[in-house]
Amino acid sequence: MGAPPTVQADMEDGDATQPDLLAAWRRLLLWGLPAVQGAVVLALLLGRGDTWDRLVDPWLYLTISLVLTGSWLAVLSGRGSLRQITVLLTAGSALFLNAKLLLLAALLPDPGALLPELLETLVWLPAVITWTMLTDLARPVRRILNWMMAGVVTLSAVVAVRPLLIGHPLDMAALRALLQINLSALVSLYGASFFLRRSDLLGRAQGEQQVLRQLVYTDLLTGLPGRVRLSEQLRTLTGQGRPFAVLFVDVDAFKVVNDTLGHAVGDELLCVVAQELQRLAPQGSFVYRLSGDEFVVLLPQANDRAAQWEAQRLLQLVPVRPSLQVGMDITLSIGVSVYPDDATDAETLLRHADSAVYAVKRAGRRQVRRYQPQQDAATERFQVLARDLSLALSRRELSLHYQPVFCLREMRPVKAEALLRWRHPQLGMVSPGEFIPVAERVGLIAPIGAWVLRAACREALRWDDVTVSVNVSAVQLLQAEFPQVVRSALKDTGLSARRLELELTETAALYEDDRAAWVLHELRLLGVGLSIDDFGSGYSNLSRLRALPITGVKLDRSCIEGLPDGPGGAFARALLEAVMGLTRYLPLDLTVEGIESAAQLAALQELDCPLGQGHGLSRPLTDTEFLALLRGGSGTLPLHGRPAH
Repeated sequence: MGAPPTVQADMEDGDATQPDLLAAWRRLLLWGLPAVQGAVVLALLLGRGDTWDRLVDPWLYLTISLVLTGSWLAVLSGRGSLRQITVLLTAGSALFLNAKLLLLAALLPDPGALLPELLETLVWLPAVITWTMLTDLARPVRRILNWMMAGVVTLSAVVAVRPLLIGHPLDMAALRALLQINLSALVSLYGASFFLRRSDLLGRAQGEQQVLRQLVYTDLLTGLPGRVRLSEQLRTLTGQGRPFAVLFVDVDAFKVVNDTLGHAVGDELLCVVAQELQRLAPQGSFVYRLSGDEFVVLLPQANDRAAQWEAQRLLQLVPVRPSLQVGMDITLSIGVSVYPDDATDAETLLRHADSAVYAVKRAGRRQVRRYQPQQDAATERFQVLARDLSLALSRRELSLHYQPVFCLREMRPVKAEALLRWRHPQLGMVSPGEFIPVAERVGLIAPIGAWVLRAACREALRWDDVTVSVNVSAVQLLQAEFPQVVRSALKDTGLSARRLELELTETAALYEDDRAAWVLHELRLLGVGLSIDDFGSGYSNLSRLRALPITGVKLDRSCIEGLPDGPGGAFARALLEAVMGLTRYLPLDLTVEGIESAAQLAALQELDCPLGQGHGLSRPLTDTEFLALLRGGSGTLPLHGRPAH
């Protein structure tokens, strides 16, 4: 059904007032205008019968009656907007008030009749205020009020001084009435203006709050309810205790659409997917958009079998129209979790559905997968680590330990490798081998790596001439801004570049990517050392090694297993001699990792291996423990006596 004519006209006229309020004002005018007209007629009937009442008032009241009648007919037929009608009534009443004052000043010589007519004039001020408050304080209304006030003041002055002009004394009763008219006009009209301005500000604030609520509860792109509304609905359903299912829907390869067809097409795709999910989801279900290309479909009172059947149906039917819309094959991945089998609280249930769809992504996409606790445990742990790792820096959960690198000839520490540690508030100590890959995959390795670099350089200032080694991932190495990160860390901490060594993981990118080669050359120009970590265990390109600005290699622990007399001991000795010959030729610093026994240490010293590292020489130490080691204290358990200093 359409809106009432007057309401509709006001909407078209740009009035921002709510339709129900407009309808109430329309009713007020339809009932109020006849009441005002009745008062006009009553004023004529109750007149004193003097010359003024016989000759002047009928024409004045006839004019205002025409304005009232015309306004009433316009409201009834819907031919004028509320703003237009109330502006007309305001202007008409203001004109009536000033016209009467003008006529009183010009035509009424009888002082006895002046006071009653002034009091009758005062009655019209509430009418002007009422019409003003029925509309917004637009510029025409403000002009009418200002003109009326100026007219009232001017004409009141004329009425007051007119007796003097004709030789009569001032009429004090008339002066008091005129003063009351002016004060009432001033207070009432500008009080009404203040009220309207305040109402406008409150209306704007309420409108802003409504927009904010819409932003919180509704996704502006698709019009679907968002995460907050989903959380509320999940809590409601879990509180009812009846089984229901959560379908976590993800659009496959959505980034490809954005990158190849543009973000506008990507937005169009999301809108069409949202429409299809709403159209094809079973009756009584709820569809939400979480973020990006992620949607959730809630299926109340659905068990496992019904949920998987609906998920398979959506998997097949929903992509049809979006594929035609964007001109490429669109597919979905859907994860399913069921209450109460998979979880009994809203947050866990949604997380389980998310982990199920993540497992679908890893298995090749375009599938439906029910949450499986055993198989999805690793996925959920990854998600937990990814979520909490983003907060680890701000919560100060990350710290550094330092594992000494010894000069094997003198058994004294000459370097220390900075090792990142993460103490999770619930999971305890998390291995770097577990959380570093997570940081690389979710894009956190750059800020974490920058923090490690700066913290290690700051600590190394306390170590006299000992070098600090910091591990650098392949992801950092491929970032063009990484040399600037290193430069800033050195500048801000004041550490000499020669006392910083960057340990690079041995990957194909290190040897074959031209970006990595450029970054390495930029780093060498800074004066820092560059060492290849775990050398000999991975992608060893010896010819490429000669072309890179490397200053050292760290031989992987697997290369000295069996040394000196165990299985493979002879091969380990031959390999070690070959690497030592290569590093002397290039020349490069050589550090041997994984020294665990006194026999290994003795064999390495016999071969005159320059540097060594391992738990047999020292476990990783805190900054305080390492500083104590440098100063001759405890904190390490060397295999061959205490380090010399």
